Amino acid sequence: MNICRNCKIYVNDDIDVCPLCHSVLDDDMSKEEMSVGDRLIHQGSEYPDVRKREKRMNMVMRAILFLFIVAEVSLVIINKAFSPDFWWSAISGVAMVYIFFSMVYWIKHDSGFAAKIGIQLVLTMACLIGIDYFTGMTGWSLKFAVPGVILLGDAVVFFLMMLNRQYWYSYTLLLIFMGACSFGILFLYYTKMITSVVLPITCVAVTGVYLLGTIIFGDRDFTRELKRRFHV
Repeated sequence: MNICRNCKIYVNDDIDVCPLCHSVLDDDMSKEEMSVGDRLIHQGSEYPDVRKREKRMNMVMRAILFLFIVAEVSLVIINKAFSPDFWWSAISGVAMVYIFFSMVYWIKHDSGFAAKIGIQLVLTMACLIGIDYFTGMTGWSLKFAVPGVILLGDAVVFFLMMLNRQYWYSYTLLLIFMGACSFGILFLYYTKMITSVVLPITCVAVTGVYLLGTIIFGDRDFTRELKRRFHV
């Protein structure tokens, strides 16, 4: 038996996430909680009001929309300053519109919220690299667009953790994924696939700070999440 501390329900099924809010379930319960859980599961109880989850998701989507707008304005400025002959920022803008409406659709369907964002970020980076390749592979995707998407992903992770502070650790895997992407961009710099070190270092620094803060301040919650996800 596990407990979802977000929905305040007890779950007797052998699952790792809450069927209502998709937060990671907690099996570390006190004797009093175990007693209450046993009683509720045996006698049956009603589901909690899930309207709070809907309000939270609406807030998340507004925050992500804000980040997308800021990111696109920044990319337009970078585009105009460094490569005004080719407006690749228009492509990244289309990609962000695609991500946003995909997320709106996916939120209405059952699945892990962090997993959806991770998949969308991967699809976006692949889409940008593909567009760059089929338009002559000038390198704008690796130099600017992909690092921009990674930094945007870091910002999204930060907002998600702040909006769900009590169960921030449910986004641990997404944060680790963003860290891997950041080091991937740095690797591209060392293999001479990109020439500027500013964005790769920025990606690694931002994600590294998030990971370090998560490990230090998360402590037991972070360790438990890793054990639950990787079974170590």
